[in-house]
Amino acid sequence: MSNRRSDPACEGATPPPGALRLAQAPSVTVSDVGATLRPVIGEGCTSEDFRATFLDAFGTPAQIVAEAFFEQLVNALHADPTKALDAATANLVLALLHRIGPRDELEAMLASQMIVAHVAAIDASRRALHVEQTAGGRAAYLGLARKLMTLFTAQMDALNRHRGKGTTQKIVIERVLVAPGAQAIVGAVGNGGRGDGG
Repeated sequence: MSNRRSDPACEGATPPPGALRLAQAPSVTVSDVGATLRPVIGEGCTSEDFRATFLDAFGTPAQIVAEAFFEQLVNALHADPTKALDAATANLVLALLHRIGPRDELEAMLASQMIVAHVAAIDASRRALHVEQTAGGRAAYLGLARKLMTLFTAQMDALNRHRGKGTTQKIVIERVLVAPGAQAIVGAVGNGGRGDGG
């Protein structure tokens, strides 16, 4: 047995998507030359271990899909193209995706959209609450934040429905009065399709 077991992100070379859900999220650094992202490989880990956790964060076995999703998401969150990409943004993306745990590419797309909606909602809220914001600007940014938060909730519901955890309605009946000789039905009652007279 090797010392690779000391880091939970290094267990197994290429597990199926979802298998590393409890392992650490993959992380990257940004090199000075051309703002190239480079994987952070922990002690006892290999580049293959990083690759496996990176693919798992996007719920796909396809490297080209994971890299494309990652690039799209980082570009969406990189607010100032005149400044170099910071590793914190890239690692936030990877950590959030890792925690959401997409099981396939469809879930990875939805998770990416959720991350963008969340960051945009927080940014709109920050702009609305700025001390020098005008009343009109505050109202506009708070309206945008509300729309983005509603979008995030809808995306979360869509992800839960896709995973088979759809929203269930709970009806609580607190009191039912039934006259003597009458019958009561509790539950959904459907019409047979004909008129009232039958």
